[in-house]
Amino acid sequence: MDFQRLRTFRTVATLMNFNQAAKVMNYAQSSISSQIKTLENEIGAPLFHRFGKKIVLTNTGEKMLKYAQKLLAIEEEARAEISGKTNDTSLLTVRMPQTVATYHLPGVLADFQSFFPKIHLDISSCARYSLEHELSIGIIDLAFLLTDSVDAASLEFELLKVERLVLVAFPGHPLMKKKRTGYRDLQGQVLFLPKADCGYRMTIEQILTAEQINPTSVIEINSIEAIKEAVINGLGVTIIPEIAVRNALEHGKLAELPWEEDLETGVCMIWSKDKWFSPALESFMNSFRKILASSPTDLGTITPIPENTKQGK
Repeated sequence: MDFQRLRTFRTVATLMNFNQAAKVMNYAQSSISSQIKTLENEIGAPLFHRFGKKIVLTNTGEKMLKYAQKLLAIEEEARAEISGKTNDTSLLTVRMPQTVATYHLPGVLADFQSFFPKIHLDISSCARYSLEHELSIGIIDLAFLLTDSVDAASLEFELLKVERLVLVAFPGHPLMKKKRTGYRDLQGQVLFLPKADCGYRMTIEQILTAEQINPTSVIEINSIEAIKEAVINGLGVTIIPEIAVRNALEHGKLAELPWEEDLETGVCMIWSKDKWFSPALESFMNSFRKILASSPTDLGTITPIPENTKQGK
């Protein structure tokens, strides 16, 4: 697959305009159109829907854009590695749960950017079902999940931290009258769960199914803030990382219900066993280790991974 055609496709897909892409790349518009057509023929599917002068990416085009960005980033990394020149403008693609992105990533970026200020980062929410495939083929460099472990032969993981989970409701909720609550108390409740926080949500759903516990409804929302607002307004209850609702608990907007046992989930950092670690990726991983290790939640009985086993080396 020709890298120049990939660059052309990326430029057109970014600008959504053939004329502007031609000006930016200093090509004739006919050359841009020809390169896109050749790439479409090579793939065997159209990359753009054309509506007169307006274009939009097809489903194939959206998928191809991710691969194009990654392939071009790998090309840049390869040139830098072979030439011995530091490539400090490459792209890192990372998937992580919203809780991790909201409450841990800012500190990580502050540390990481002091070493690699020009690195481009593409960070999106986790997608557990496609994670192994995306890591294995290299479309993403690194992933994080809220789970205790990862069972996949092609992946390596490192448990960085344990997050406490809490069952919360608005302060006047009827369950506040109970001395202890458990999964059985979710029977008949409206339960909000974060759709993009992955691991622990699946565990909760498995327990509810196994114990034949039927909430009135389970509402999955791809927004931690939307869930908090729904629960604050008395629309239901949620099981959520304590860090995400700490401020609302302190200000009395939410109340923690007394759970019958400790609820917790791990924060796992995950990568492919065959992954090549660029200096930027190693630095990003080390920044995560540093920031999460210094956060207040105790790791409990987790045994730190020896230095010589980290990063798949």
